Amino acid sequence: MDDFEVTLAIINYNTKDWLDDCLKAITKAPPLAAHEIYVVDNASTDGSVDFVAREYPDVHIIENAGNLGFSAAANQALRTSHAKYVLILNTDTMVDPEAIDILVEFADARDDLAVAGPLLLNTDETVQLSGRRFPSFLDAIMHAFLGIIWPSNPFSVRYRMLDWDRTSERTVDWVSGAAMFIRRDAAREINFFDERFFMYVEDMDLCYRLWQKEWKVYFCPDAKVVHHIAKSSEQSSAKMIIEFQRSLYRFFAKNYSHTWKLLLKPLVAVGLALRGGLLIVRDQVARQLAKRKQSDRTEGEGLDAG
Repeated sequence: MDDFEVTLAIINYNTKDWLDDCLKAITKAPPLAAHEIYVVDNASTDGSVDFVAREYPDVHIIENAGNLGFSAAANQALRTSHAKYVLILNTDTMVDPEAIDILVEFADARDDLAVAGPLLLNTDETVQLSGRRFPSFLDAIMHAFLGIIWPSNPFSVRYRMLDWDRTSERTVDWVSGAAMFIRRDAAREINFFDERFFMYVEDMDLCYRLWQKEWKVYFCPDAKVVHHIAKSSEQSSAKMIIEFQRSLYRFFAKNYSHTWKLLLKPLVAVGLALRGGLLIVRDQVARQLAKRKQSDRTEGEGLDAG
């Protein structure tokens, strides 16, 4: 059996072009650490599997007959791997050439580390807000609603850690699953991701359960990953918004309702449904404004040409 330090596992669903970019970034400048690469495909219909088999013959493929969701796909990689670490990646990520080796060295130096999150950068290289706190019940409710219209409100600042510039390493409550470096033995101790989370919030739930077992989650800013954000989920925005609210409710019901907060479950359900509706309306308005702006620009170009 090959002795790998790290398994790189890319979760794919109908994002062949982004998957190609993700694999290119890794294979053109591979890490020094002994590694293997898996693509876990959730029944894509865009030719992703054939493309990987043809263009990247050394990449292992796990081909699912249906869309099992992110958690189940990530668990397939975690259970298949025999490496010490597994780096779970979205297809819309591009890993910096040195990032994987930095994460391996970072984790090897910390026996209590279960998860490390790299510095996530937007396409324009601005910083994404990976590395957050577990929200208190009050922060969660206030962020859910005030965050839509007032992103810098005190509750969102506390939950999203907006007062931290993310240039320093530190422990955090949880990091984004878009690029999550996991010690496999720690994840195995809590039976990996909870597959009841089809997508969204599974990263926060995993970290929450690891902290309960006295493992730690770290943020490692020296390891950099560009994350283009939501390239697979943007295909059905309203559906994804609804799924996100369901996942939030599932996390609350699972982790917060064992005390008096159980009485608040109906209120939480109604509140998240309302929030989902507001986000869908905001998304549709933004799309219409973007279309109108593009139409006006096209008409203006036509007049100029005439």
